[in-house]
Amino acid sequence: MIKLSSPKTLSSLVDEATVRLAESLATLGGPDGCPPAVMHGDGGTLVSALSSASEAQAGALCFAVKREYFLEARRRGAAAIIVGEELFREVATGEAGGEAPGEAVALVAFLEPRLLFSVILGLVGQGFSPPWAVGEPFFKDRGSCSIGEGVTFGPNAYVGAGVCVGRASRVGPGVFLDDGVRVGEDCVIHPGAVLRYGVRVGDRCQIHSNSVIGEDGFGYNQVPCPEKGRLIHFKNPHLGGVVIEDDVEIGALAAIDRGLVADTVIGRGTKIDNLVQIGHNCQIGRDCVVVSQVGAAGHSQVGDRVFLLGQCGLNHGARVGHDAIISGQSGVLGQVPPGRNVWTGTPVKPQREEYGSQIMVKNDLPKWRKFLRLFLRGQPWEEIRAAMAEGREKPKA
Repeated sequence: MIKLSSPKTLSSLVDEATVRLAESLATLGGPDGCPPAVMHGDGGTLVSALSSASEAQAGALCFAVKREYFLEARRRGAAAIIVGEELFREVATGEAGGEAPGEAVALVAFLEPRLLFSVILGLVGQGFSPPWAVGEPFFKDRGSCSIGEGVTFGPNAYVGAGVCVGRASRVGPGVFLDDGVRVGEDCVIHPGAVLRYGVRVGDRCQIHSNSVIGEDGFGYNQVPCPEKGRLIHFKNPHLGGVVIEDDVEIGALAAIDRGLVADTVIGRGTKIDNLVQIGHNCQIGRDCVVVSQVGAAGHSQVGDRVFLLGQCGLNHGARVGHDAIISGQSGVLGQVPPGRNVWTGTPVKPQREEYGSQIMVKNDLPKWRKFLRLFLRGQPWEEIRAAMAEGREKPKA
């Protein structure tokens, strides 16, 4: 539960949030305007906290995407609940159970309740986390750097020669910006992040703590030496860079390798979770979601709006088409065509096909194995059919 520094009316929170959401969508290249938020009940209801449905109490604002969450929040005495339009209709007609809207709790009907709640949470959370101390960074060559207006550095940040940092960006304590690194405007580089030479970051990006962007790619040439019982791994120098386009967020402890001679590219609006490995020369499209522990081998290509879910892996040179969803722990060994379809397994198959295969292995193969054992023993057809119908083998003579 997040306590507000001072109570605010529900209508003021919703109005401010819809304005902020519209501004943010415009900045991100999204649709003009914002879906309407429709108030049902007393807009003057005072909100003193933001909470989940399970923690709701008097004065709290929460959201509910399912009927059971709505009932839980109302039972606990929430002051107001943000619900989806379909759930509101259920409440209004009494299908969700209990009172009509506005009798016991103020409701806000919105297309995506979690989205509106998140915007309100961001408004309330401004200044909620403690600010970094501002310190004097170590400049390798201050005269060669371009530092925009309003840029702040945390203590012990290192700034190499020829570094450019855009207006209003924040560089945290202990960040390492190598020679020639370029960081756009309104970026946040969190404590301990490392950006090696040749890394270019667009505007409004976030790189979280202890991520390493632009380290050497993992590539070697194998030279056999049988007379000495050796296999020599001769390193490929990687002199390309990493391009991170606008509005990208990269989680903590992620590693994105530089290219061999061309750049590794992360497309605009893509969000990368913690503990993700992106190999050299990978091309990740726009507006993708890459979840924790994904590994993309070198030269992988991922289209726009692709979801790579937890622990899935892309083989060297794998191709994933626009809009595809690769489920967790799956392996892409070749190509996945474009289209909003879910792919799973190793190698990946359409989800329905893969699940059908798993069901067959679990349910049907044991039956066929039993049938073959009976057949190879020379049992008469009548006895085989009887044993299969009974679900057990005929005992051996």
